[in-house]
Amino acid sequence: MKKLRVTVDGKAYDVVVEELEGGASPAPVVSSSVAAPPSTPPPAAPPPANKPSAAPGDITSPLSGKVVTIQCVVGASFEAGATLIILEAMKMNTFVISQAAGVVKEILVKEGDSVEEGQPLVSVQ
Repeated sequence: MKKLRVTVDGKAYDVVVEELEGGASPAPVVSSSVAAPPSTPPPAAPPPANKPSAAPGDITSPLSGKVVTIQCVVGASFEAGATLIILEAMKMNTFVISQAAGVVKEILVKEGDSVEEGQPLVSVQ
């Protein structure tokens, strides 16, 4: 048995090989030991984008997607269970439904906008 170090694409691997009789090529034996190559640390992740925070009473996006349809207007009242916005994500529509009755105070997005999970969509009172 011989212990060797093999470098592949800048990564060093410690391997153990066994010599066979008759001068045949050594067969590698699986080894989980990996030597860390000298390298620079990975770049730091970018800071999170400044997302608008939801105020009390805002209806927020349940997922990241694109605004397909806005089914409400400023000043309109709605009942609990009303569909206010339709979002599209991964070719599927998601209906953003009110949990309680209210009045639309402000629409914070427009059709075609990309939205993130938790982003306020509609301000209600």
